[in-house]
Amino acid sequence: MNRVENRFIAAICLIYAIGLAGFIIPAARPLFMWLTPYNIAGAFAVAWLFHPKWTLAHVATLLAIGLLGFGVEVLGVQTGAIFGSYYYGKTLGQGWNQVPFLIGLNWAAMVFYTSSLLAGRSQNNFLLSLGGASMMTLYDFFLEPVAVRFDFWHWRGPIPMQNYIAWFALSFVFLYLLFSSSKPSHNRVAGTIYFIQLGFFMALFAWMKLF
Repeated sequence: MNRVENRFIAAICLIYAIGLAGFIIPAARPLFMWLTPYNIAGAFAVAWLFHPKWTLAHVATLLAIGLLGFGVEVLGVQTGAIFGSYYYGKTLGQGWNQVPFLIGLNWAAMVFYTSSLLAGRSQNNFLLSLGGASMMTLYDFFLEPVAVRFDFWHWRGPIPMQNYIAWFALSFVFLYLLFSSSKPSHNRVAGTIYFIQLGFFMALFAWMKLF
């Protein structure tokens, strides 16, 4: 299994490296922006393929997190009271009430990736959730400027600190819900995808600062 996992991880690294070049090269950018929803969904599907232990509680909780995350985003866009005042662009695809459907999946995916990394490292759900929320907020820090640049979403003004506070709080709640309702298993592929995606956004963040 490790050999198969390594091949998939290498393939994912290659895909994201090509994607990084595609976002940087102006002529290729429209194609790679269009491919973004498929890439996010595909990475989540691959991570699930290598999950060592499926349980009804785990799957049901991740589904609930996806639905809750989507609902919070709808409220956020409509009111501006949760993350701040923002709206979605076209890159993340179709949605409902001005929120792409993919956002719900992305909340579930990020919780899945971080919980897979932290699974089994402590018996304290509070500490696990705190660590996972910190990882997700770090991810969001590098994601936000990239998202604005490539029409994922846009802020009506500077990116507010409120966004990061809300992101951390929601991440903590979702992770605590998952760790409390089920026992996530360590998933090497899912954990690696977190770092690959983080590296992707960090690289684009650095490129934007330079150019």
